[in-house]
Amino acid sequence: MKIMGRIKGWTLNLAEWSKRHLEKLIILIGVFIMFFILFVLMSWGVGYYANGFFNMKFDLGSIWQGLGACVAAITGLLTLAATSLAKLYVNSRYNSPQGEKPQKANRQETEGGSDDGKGIS
Repeated sequence: MKIMGRIKGWTLNLAEWSKRHLEKLIILIGVFIMFFILFVLMSWGVGYYANGFFNMKFDLGSIWQGLGACVAAITGLLTLAATSLAKLYVNSRYNSPQGEKPQKANRQETEGGSDDGKGIS
């Protein structure tokens, strides 16, 4: 049972870390996807010219499948970014007085919750 407790603790720590660094993770994943798309496009160009100049019989259909996977990954990335921005919008719109900067909540307040009637918690 000690190992299960360690795995659970590690998983919970990873989840908390990813919540705190969500914007940075989105940027990092986006950069990774862009490098992958660049690699796919470069290999597509090499294959296209190899077909034309050297009759290499490179399957160009596989590149379209790779680009389709990249589009699916970018869609997921944009969904994560929209979720993060929506959370910031709700927090700044409904959880702070008009014209004032939103306050960062203490850890005890967020864990216990508050029923003060000021908005969405």
